[in-house]
Amino acid sequence: MGVKATRNLMPYRYGASEHCDLMEQFTFYGAVRKFNLDFYCKAFNIKSPKASGITGLDLGPLYQERRYREIAEYCIGDVKATAELYHRWQTYLAVEK
Repeated sequence: MGVKATRNLMPYRYGASEHCDLMEQFTFYGAVRKFNLDFYCKAFNIKSPKASGITGLDLGPLYQERRYREIAEYCIGDVKATAELYHRWQTYLAVEK
């Protein structure tokens, strides 16, 4: 108790230089409808993690069946798709450069 913060840890909400929430960017901070990662991948011609036939709804049963590799491959697909989507946003859509 009694320890004061030396700096503000919360960045400016509408700035994306320190932290970028792609959902906030693509919905203009909630002004338009939200879509899922699969939608944005298709819109930007990026391979969707669902292309392998697994969706988030399949993860529970896959876990119960101990099919951990398939879960990991699906998750890394999410990471790769999100990184590519961020790259496209940063290259073509970001206001701050």
